[in-house]
Amino acid sequence: MCGFAGWFDINPASKEVLQKMTRALVHRGPDATDYYFHGPIGLGHCRLAVIDLEASKQPMVSRDQRYVLAYNGELYNFHELRRELQDLGYAFHTEGDTEVVLQAMIAWGEAALPRLEGMFAFAFWDAHKQSLILARDPLGIKPLHFSWNGYRLLFSSELKALIEHPALSREIDYQALGLYLECQYIPAPFTIYQQVQKLPPAHMLILKKGELERKKYWEPSYQSKFSDDEEAALEALDQQLRRSVSSMLVADVPLGAFVSGGIDSSLIASLMQRESSQPVQMFHLGFDNSRHSEHEHAAKVASYLGTSLHPLIATPQDVVGTMDTLIDAFDEPFADQAALPTLLLSQLSRRHVTVVLSGEGADELFAGYSNYGKRLKEAPQCAKLGSKFSPLPWIYPYLPVQLRKNRLIKAAARPLSRRYTTIPNLFDRETHSSILSKAFLAQQSYGLEYLAESYYNLCDSSDYLDRMLHIDMKLWLADDLLTKMDRASMAYSLEARVPYLDHRLVEFAARLPSHMKWRGTTSKYLLKQLAEKKGYLPREIIHRSKQGFVLPLREWLAGDLKPLLDDACSTLKDRNLFRPGFIERLRKEEANRTRLHATRLWSLLILELWFRRYSPQFTCHSDCLK
Repeated sequence: MCGFAGWFDINPASKEVLQKMTRALVHRGPDATDYYFHGPIGLGHCRLAVIDLEASKQPMVSRDQRYVLAYNGELYNFHELRRELQDLGYAFHTEGDTEVVLQAMIAWGEAALPRLEGMFAFAFWDAHKQSLILARDPLGIKPLHFSWNGYRLLFSSELKALIEHPALSREIDYQALGLYLECQYIPAPFTIYQQVQKLPPAHMLILKKGELERKKYWEPSYQSKFSDDEEAALEALDQQLRRSVSSMLVADVPLGAFVSGGIDSSLIASLMQRESSQPVQMFHLGFDNSRHSEHEHAAKVASYLGTSLHPLIATPQDVVGTMDTLIDAFDEPFADQAALPTLLLSQLSRRHVTVVLSGEGADELFAGYSNYGKRLKEAPQCAKLGSKFSPLPWIYPYLPVQLRKNRLIKAAARPLSRRYTTIPNLFDRETHSSILSKAFLAQQSYGLEYLAESYYNLCDSSDYLDRMLHIDMKLWLADDLLTKMDRASMAYSLEARVPYLDHRLVEFAARLPSHMKWRGTTSKYLLKQLAEKKGYLPREIIHRSKQGFVLPLREWLAGDLKPLLDDACSTLKDRNLFRPGFIERLRKEEANRTRLHATRLWSLLILELWFRRYSPQFTCHSDCLK
């Protein structure tokens, strides 16, 4: 895995600027660093060598010097594409996947993108045409940020590289900050900075003749549903999943697996073990003396599979010691509490392996969250309450805040396309008028529900579950779960691969009927049937309740993390983001156990630590209203 930064600029900055930008990414690729400068193009690249360790240097320049590629990712079908390109007459001089991406782009241009199976972000320069293509993989596993002002295009794997460029403003995007408060992360295309955007998954940017065009090159279809033959569907799923896992075991370095003790990651480890002649190294993180810990379940999985388990039991002291790394790794406010344990787990794993496989994506493909069952059950009632003859949509804006926050009432008062947003809901947008300062509130106009609506409308299925899964794949998965995994693993130069998100497997899952995903009260129905009928996992692991990485936040914020929270809140309350007394009220209610605010307080702690670390251009005062 790697990191890259660069620009297209007629009047480029000095080479020293690009070197500084690239050095900010050295954690993504500690094995080699190199640069390409020619005319308006500057490219810097840090390499983590995983395949073809000695060759495949980057930025990679074609033999005729016309084309240049800076690439971050792994291409799992590169052997097949290499043979196809060789049949077309293309010669290869390395053994890795980087040259395959380069030659594929030379041969097919932007039409190559849907043929690339893997995770990637890259910059491809054609010196003759003076054209630049930036692209990101179909699911958004690898990141890509950019800034375009009409004549200068800056781009990088992470924000920390972009902000090293002297021409880039650090002025905050308060709309993005409002989205963070709503859902604990900042969804694409927004970033915390006004001048920077995230390139959404499955998109490319094409810069040619001074014009920047954005195109989408892939979208899963939910049409042409698989037959109702459950056995056939199960066999097809087995084949697809085994193919995906097998393709991701190609590496010239040691591999392992993250295992939580739930079905998703444990099934990946089981399939890995069936492909391996040696015990797979599994890595698990639990919590000391906590009901949240899953280490006993992970141990059962390891015993059943005959794998080697490396457990790490985290303490509050471990968390305090990792806070600085957390803020540095994510570049912008990011409050998913699972980020910290993922950082600790990545640190442990990197001592043993260079690549891990992980279980992200199964919930969004196969309907793993209880939230889906609740929404499906409530749908008929919402339809009645929100019918064209109902007064609810008209009186809704005048209801008390607590009623407007009620999930059923809130959903019924909206069009069907805006009834489901995504999973986390920290500071409900309905409460913003009562908790945000006037200056901050004046800059809020775009709630998460409007992003969700755009993805709802993009889904080509009339099935409500399909549409909810599509929204979560585009929002929650791409901008929270995959961001968490990428930044946490790459902070320790660890490559994380996600077999459930092979885009061919995603296309297969999209075609499964809803009753093969959610049946009665059973989530991930077909995936669980697969694990049980094929004997991949013990039954108690397959059917245990979903948990995931959950910090014992209440205990820790009231204990070892309390001094840090006290200090952060004392400063944050003076930044004029919130109404006077709001933060104090949250803390009082949490302390008295009258209401639960641990995750909200955690998000405020992260926000204040981010302010202190990055010192952005911050102007949230009365002048903002002018």
